[in-house]
Amino acid sequence: MTTIESLSDTFVAAPSLSTWAGPVPVPDRDSAFYWSGLSERRLLVLACNTCSYLIHPPVAGCPRCSGTDLGQHELAGTGIVYSFTVVNREFAPGIRPPFIVAIVQMDEQADLRMLTNLVDVKIGDVRMNQRVRVVFQQISSDATLAFFTPEAS
Repeated sequence: MTTIESLSDTFVAAPSLSTWAGPVPVPDRDSAFYWSGLSERRLLVLACNTCSYLIHPPVAGCPRCSGTDLGQHELAGTGIVYSFTVVNREFAPGIRPPFIVAIVQMDEQADLRMLTNLVDVKIGDVRMNQRVRVVFQQISSDATLAFFTPEAS
């Protein structure tokens, strides 16, 4: 029987940054700024202009102060692995397992977290609280995705 431990030394978590065969995002009115920022290699989130709270994913109002005066804030693109799991089953066509789904806690705010894939890392090398940084991958002529990879130690 194959176990995660036996895979950890040989398999690098997919999806690979060299190719993308998975689904392509379709921006909507609320998220268009986010996807546009990714195409410019910028990681943007909403920011409340009343209380400065950072918001992701995008919503119509600030969950902290209920303000509706929202702007955009560019993140540094660094954080820590808050949680992760190794996916061993194909859930989306084109994204072949195994791959790592992670929640990354962004440096700018403790409760600002992004759901992402970790790439260019051996499965057995991923750790909680591991420092990571964003990497951008253009997947089509008009779409770019943000993944995270471990920072150099």
